[in-house]
Amino acid sequence: MKRGPFPPCKQAWCASCYVQEGPIEFVVRQTLDEEGNVIVKNNDTTRFLIGRDGDHLMTPFQCEICHFRNICTRDPHPILKSDQLALVYMRRVNLDAFWKSSSSTVLHNCGQISRCLATGIRLGISDMLPPLGPFPLEDSLGMKAAMAVLDKSLDKGSYEKTVQWATFRRTRGAIANYHQASMGGMTDRVGAYEKNKIWISKAPTFGFFFSRFMNGIHKRVGETVIRDEPLTIDMMQHIDEHLHNKWRSAHEQEPRDLMKLLKVARQGMWCLGGFCSALRGEEMIMMELAGTRASVVFLTSPRGSLGPHYDMVVSGPTKGNQISGAKFKIPICGTTHYSGLRPGIWCSRLCALLTEQGRTKGYLFGFTDSHHPQLKEFHDIFYEVLEEVQEARPDLIKPEVEVRELFGILRTLRRSATAHATNMRIPKDIIEAINRWRREKNSDVPALDMQGVCARLDFIKPTVLMCSESF
Repeated sequence: MKRGPFPPCKQAWCASCYVQEGPIEFVVRQTLDEEGNVIVKNNDTTRFLIGRDGDHLMTPFQCEICHFRNICTRDPHPILKSDQLALVYMRRVNLDAFWKSSSSTVLHNCGQISRCLATGIRLGISDMLPPLGPFPLEDSLGMKAAMAVLDKSLDKGSYEKTVQWATFRRTRGAIANYHQASMGGMTDRVGAYEKNKIWISKAPTFGFFFSRFMNGIHKRVGETVIRDEPLTIDMMQHIDEHLHNKWRSAHEQEPRDLMKLLKVARQGMWCLGGFCSALRGEEMIMMELAGTRASVVFLTSPRGSLGPHYDMVVSGPTKGNQISGAKFKIPICGTTHYSGLRPGIWCSRLCALLTEQGRTKGYLFGFTDSHHPQLKEFHDIFYEVLEEVQEARPDLIKPEVEVRELFGILRTLRRSATAHATNMRIPKDIIEAINRWRREKNSDVPALDMQGVCARLDFIKPTVLMCSESF
């Protein structure tokens, strides 16, 4: 059947002939043993590389020529490199959509369809199943969007030859946002109870074919997760002692170097305070000066039966709470009971130096009252400490370790605190007490605003303090 001005497409392939073609080396994730040798499962050396009998019965299929006609409204030119490259991309997209399903699933589905057709013949029903085509002369399956995602997946990666799934999948979200922002991108909407809403979108990235393609490409390229390595309690104890030695050396230096003292105090507050509070890196830079400094008095004059402590006061939108102006605080003991870490000393030192500098407001880690700190500004401050530990104590961090690759300023301290809390068998209810502000704010019907949550935290301070005290 003709589609517009084009003659009927009569191209057909046996499954083994529909193979990946072209000069591009698309990534196919291999399973390796401990020595790096490829492990072939079930003698399947053609996984992701060829079509299979019955793929077209599970995935909407159009050949590359038909897809090209849908998109460009002309036939591909045999000499134009761009046209030939587009055909290579289209075939790879088709193969990825096919391989969303395993070979056994495709084979079983093909058998069931054959049985249905045989039933139709036996009963004299010629249209037992609807026709598979032809498709309209338009990009109804989302091939253009799939090609954009496929092209992004070929970008150079940081840890491997190409970028990871978590990076190139964002192209799908960007395309969906664009379509929904465009004229006619959104149609009707479905109302639901309270804040939940469902919109009907025309974005091709929500289509059946595109969904199968995204699943297939994810299976093909795999995913290497690089997690920030945690620090052990032995490392944290050495960091604390090492920074105290640096502080004494800088403090005894004549003339007194205020900027050097500030750097060491920031390192101590970042490492020890971040560890004892289990905050992420992006939450650390949101710590406010005024609230944190005001709590330093509790280190020498604690209230009631509470031990010496101070408050890590975080203001502004964070990953856990994106509402501007929100605030929460986590009380931290002056000295941990088990490991003897001294986060309180670093907080009082940093606040005293900032007061001497004339700083009274803004962010604790800001360099001026009006400076909004950026996480990248603290990379060297954080990694310098770990590199000094590595040099002084190779038994704690091996010399061959790439510190700036293994550890991360975003989550290393948080993962360190979580691991240590587990080792110390800190009860779950104590850990949850620290995260109470998140549960309150993320609740469908929050009982309190953030100011109220902070007030409630004041009432459970003895419980919350048990966490850092147990460290």
